[in-house]
Amino acid sequence: MAQLTNATRQPAAPGTGARLMAHLEQVAADLQEWPGALWQLDEAALGAVVGSMLRIGSRFENVAALVTAEALSRGTVANSTATGAPAWVARQAVGAEPTVVRRVGAVGVECADPRNDVVAEALASGSASVPAAAAALREVPRVLPLLPTADRDDLLGRYLSLSDHGWRTLRQLSTRIVGEFAPEQLVRDEERQQECESVFWTDLPSGLTRFVAELSGGHAAAVKHALQALSAPTPETGDDASERDLRTPAKRRADALVRLVDTAAGVLDGSSPRPVGEFGGTAKILVTLDYNTLYEGLRSAGRLDQLSEHGSAANGCAPTYLPGIGRTTDGELLDAGTLRRLACDADLIPAVLGGDSEPLDVGRAKRLFTGGLRTAVIHRDQHCTFPCCDRPPDWCDAHHVRPWWAGGETTLTNAALLCARHHTIVHRDLLTAQVTTTSVTWDLTPGRMPCQPAA
Repeated sequence: MAQLTNATRQPAAPGTGARLMAHLEQVAADLQEWPGALWQLDEAALGAVVGSMLRIGSRFENVAALVTAEALSRGTVANSTATGAPAWVARQAVGAEPTVVRRVGAVGVECADPRNDVVAEALASGSASVPAAAAALREVPRVLPLLPTADRDDLLGRYLSLSDHGWRTLRQLSTRIVGEFAPEQLVRDEERQQECESVFWTDLPSGLTRFVAELSGGHAAAVKHALQALSAPTPETGDDASERDLRTPAKRRADALVRLVDTAAGVLDGSSPRPVGEFGGTAKILVTLDYNTLYEGLRSAGRLDQLSEHGSAANGCAPTYLPGIGRTTDGELLDAGTLRRLACDADLIPAVLGGDSEPLDVGRAKRLFTGGLRTAVIHRDQHCTFPCCDRPPDWCDAHHVRPWWAGGETTLTNAALLCARHHTIVHRDLLTAQVTTTSVTWDLTPGRMPCQPAA
């Protein structure tokens, strides 16, 4: 990847600055008129306005970070009474969201450093966003020592190229790199986090009680999965809106937490049996490991013969850290040590994979996707497969792409996870999809769902 520098940014023609300032004032004035004009727009225009406003907002944030860098380079910030770039930005943008102010100030400081020209150029061209730049600048120093032959600018550029996928993807990329080249670091991080865990509560004047929990990545993954599994909206049973689940997501999670505690308390004091059926079946954690992580990593390290029957090191050998990581259905990336601990006290389903996911085919013997077949669908899809939807697997149905009543089989290549809303839309618009063992691609052209058995 070619290194970009500020020298590649062409200076504007004389008078451009004054012209742009006049335009900026006009844009600010126009924004005041937009709310009153929305009723004049058709439905297509409403969508166009939303997309344009968000894209423009992102570009405005990019320019704000570059302006901050320019102010730092000129000494404007140092000559002011502000304590630093974020404080200077806050004074210029009274009323702006504090998180955005801090982010713009922090990225502006980094862009003022010539070593980060590649970041400044990405912001100037619009190929990266300020949140992605902040994530890249935070993550690259974390992984660079593990890649001694990597060039810093090239690595920054690769992170910034993933800007459209969001800052979470950039963080997961770092976790994958660390898991491959320094798995022991992930184990130590988890252990340190567990030492710092805490739970406390405060009685509020309203009579409510606020609980605050700070958990390690592994423990948080188990808790979040259980709450998500039990906090899906109650399915609608009729056309009456009063039968819909009107609880907020926060209320549903609160109900799920109380349900978990009540059930666990009943099991502990012997007043209720160990949960089974619907409750016990939804709070499972599916973790996928590739074959190399499970076996080849140990063999290539010459450690297979050094492990005892129970998996601990024999003959005084040092612990073995498997390269790679596991991924839960909720997208949490966990190290092998954390997974072993989860396996001791959670309903953990290990899915060991070769190349592509192995298709599980039960033909037309069953209509519903259950057991191992649903597990395979969840592993492949990870969330609702409808474009731009990320609702978790526990909120989704396994949909027959070719309907059962039209001859569709209950197989992995005829399945797709869909949340309740998009499942309704797919049947409403008769949508279909191309399905393989590794992906689902929806065709949003109405009327293409097969409605008759194949000849």
